[in-house]
Amino acid sequence: MKRSISWVVFHFGAVACAAVSLATGFRIAVLNHPALLWFDSVLPQGNVHSVHIVSGFTLAAISSVYFLQTVVRSLSRFFNQSSIPASPQNAYHRLVQWFGYLIIPLLLASGMLFFFDQSYWISLLHLHFIAACLLLVYVVLHGGGYFVHFGNAIFKRILLAEMRHRTVQLAIVAAALIIGVGGYWAWGSKPVQPLTVAAMDINRFMDIDGKANEPVWQQASKLTVQTHGGANFNHGSTPVTIQAAENGVEAYFLFTWNDPDKSLRHLPLVKKEQGWQVQHNGFYEFNEVEFYEDKFAVMLSDHCESAAAATVHLGSKPLADKPANWHGKGYHYAQDGHVRDVWHWKAVRTNDMYLADDNFFGAPQPARPGERRYSAGYLADGKESGAYVSNWLWFQPDSIVPRRIPKQEGMIAPYQNHTPNQSWVISWFDYEPYQPQKDQYPVGTVMPSVLYRSNRFEGDRADVRARGTWQNGQWTLEIARRLNTGSKNDVPLADGVCMWVSAFDHSQVAHTRHHQAIKLMFEGYRND
Repeated sequence: MKRSISWVVFHFGAVACAAVSLATGFRIAVLNHPALLWFDSVLPQGNVHSVHIVSGFTLAAISSVYFLQTVVRSLSRFFNQSSIPASPQNAYHRLVQWFGYLIIPLLLASGMLFFFDQSYWISLLHLHFIAACLLLVYVVLHGGGYFVHFGNAIFKRILLAEMRHRTVQLAIVAAALIIGVGGYWAWGSKPVQPLTVAAMDINRFMDIDGKANEPVWQQASKLTVQTHGGANFNHGSTPVTIQAAENGVEAYFLFTWNDPDKSLRHLPLVKKEQGWQVQHNGFYEFNEVEFYEDKFAVMLSDHCESAAAATVHLGSKPLADKPANWHGKGYHYAQDGHVRDVWHWKAVRTNDMYLADDNFFGAPQPARPGERRYSAGYLADGKESGAYVSNWLWFQPDSIVPRRIPKQEGMIAPYQNHTPNQSWVISWFDYEPYQPQKDQYPVGTVMPSVLYRSNRFEGDRADVRARGTWQNGQWTLEIARRLNTGSKNDVPLADGVCMWVSAFDHSQVAHTRHHQAIKLMFEGYRND
């Protein structure tokens, strides 16, 4: 029996979309399922999010039109009192088809809700992954079953199309195409959610202290974004609530997010029988997930495309002519000649500076000889002075030599009891160069690893003032920056600029994320 033109087109379109969606989806899933790195060499790399979104919208359009066709065909058989002949083979195929009718809507629905960050009531990330695995099972059962039943003749059955009613059939195909393309351009290409930036009097004082007790925060509108996919958070997710205000010169932001623990023990050093060792769990691969500080990141862009303004490039080696990354997750970089501004607040390394590290995503940089960690387009703004450094000369997983040790033994006594609010930053000038003969500390002694050479950055890298406080399982972070810093590495804050946020729960790179950009809507600009 020949199939209609629309059936043949939809069938092969669905097969192609399913294959692309599974391949790109499993690449994205590597971020939360490291076991999938076994398939790293066969999974696509680069900006796969955009391809995944396009294939998902197309599959949704094909499935919608095919569902309507199936309903019409079933009603026709009912009224004509016709049916498919009963046989064990047909019963098997019917059962598998119903399995597909359950799995594909589940996959599409969870994907759409997840895409629009609607994951408050259930872990859609895990549900979508399970549905994708079941789709793979369905493909094997469906395709394999027909091949066993018909052999090579199955290709003739699905390739030869019935040419009757060509105009109607092509119209059906065109309708599916319009639904898919229209849906993608309406919702998928640049998904945004607005954040009103309140206008405030320039004479009103704002104390960037992380306490959020200024009157403007009682009045400014709030936007809560559900972020997901991070290490150590409950189910990998945490909601981030955002408020913003501006006075014509500076902009102010207030971020709050749930984090059950205040994590400040950043790669502490511990004395072992063979010497000093960095406590770590993944740091050698630049993917520490245990002994690390809490962090928060904000990205700004005058482009609002998905995948963080097209800066997310997944895979161990998304750049063929550049070094592979150690953790297999991917790189951040931009290829369109525009920078994306990145504010990177760190609970240990920058919080006592009252700053967020001012960074940016730009074009991939050349690899430097001898450089162990290549960062692609993720770079720090320039600075005139100020720095924090790690308290070791060369990192080795089993043993390191400290740069400096305390001038007085009592200086590290507080760190032996793991006091919750103890600062894990030590001053360069309170310590002295390491000398083995002065290292009389007993085995088990703990020492911080972050050395301040000065109390803050100066220059371009210090453009973002920030202070965070933790209380009752929640971080509160205040940030301030001039609307226009004049730096080529900063994005001017203006109406229509898009923002993304990420939270880190004592993890180095395994942060939460969200799909929809947050679009800044300046209240003063729109009231002029």
